[in-house]
Amino acid sequence: MNMTMPVERARALRFAGEILREMRSRKDVPEDLKQQVRMTLRHYSEPADLLQMIQDVDRVPRDVLDQHWLAPEVRAQLVRSNPRSST
Repeated sequence: MNMTMPVERARALRFAGEILREMRSRKDVPEDLKQQVRMTLRHYSEPADLLQMIQDVDRVPRDVLDQHWLAPEVRAQLVRSNPRSST
């Protein structure tokens, strides 16, 4: 079993935000995809907020972090149909 290190998780979140912000501003990204990017970025942490969360995570009691830091998504929200794959 391969364990992800906390620094790797933080890096992945930062990279994902950078990719989304770039996609939002590029001219060669289809408008429907840009709309999904904008909707995602509405709830995505800004880089400064992400840095603050990373710095604060060790100060939060584990029982609080485990219960309130992330909330599970409803399965129906995770499964999206891909409008581009019309096979």
